[in-house]
Amino acid sequence: GRIQKTKLNNDSLILLATNAKAPGINSGPREKNPMAQNDKSIYGKIISVNENNYDYSIYSKGHRNILGLSSIDNVILSTENGPRGGDEINRIYKNKNYGWPIASNGNMYVNDFEGKKYGRSLTKDYAEHLDMNFEPPIFSFIPSIGITEIIKIDNNFDVNWQDNYLIGSLFGNHLYRVRFNKMFNKVDYFEKIFIGERIRDLKYIPSHSVILMALESTGSIGILKNLHMPQNKLDMQ
Repeated sequence: GRIQKTKLNNDSLILLATNAKAPGINSGPREKNPMAQNDKSIYGKIISVNENNYDYSIYSKGHRNILGLSSIDNVILSTENGPRGGDEINRIYKNKNYGWPIASNGNMYVNDFEGKKYGRSLTKDYAEHLDMNFEPPIFSFIPSIGITEIIKIDNNFDVNWQDNYLIGSLFGNHLYRVRFNKMFNKVDYFEKIFIGERIRDLKYIPSHSVILMALESTGSIGILKNLHMPQNKLDMQ
């Protein structure tokens, strides 16, 4: 999962995302695990911890596997692995239910445990979010991209990269440049940028206008910078 700081009603909160597959609980695969909908469980949730008194509570629920979490100007965004298809970008609101494992735009994996083969269900396995009064994703990737971290890039990086976010992926070895509308309920556009490796994590360094990428295939750190910027901006000490 991910950890991110945010503020709510003047309270400083730490948000902690947890996986829907609770370890040690023999309740079947993640695709059928009910813990994400169980208010007595911390799994499949975003948990908020108050930094002043350390009280914790469920901030949102119904999550499958969040690998990216961003909080900028009180806009909380998450990137979440779907099942077979249906990787999600979500705007996170307090006390909202995001539907897992009831609703998804993806399909269920069909597991042949003896042959260890993974097939695709030919039926519609999950409900629609709005039909069940769940919070729908801003955007779903079908097929899945193996979505990972989401970060915001400041407007100094490039004149054409204004109000942009970057999203990593494990499938296809691409970085995704994304712009949302002002209400953060729609993706205006996205651009695929080929990197050539699985991108597990992202970090932006504003002081140097440099993007760092944790490249999983080779265990390397990738550096992405704008070669057209003045050199003093890129002079890393």
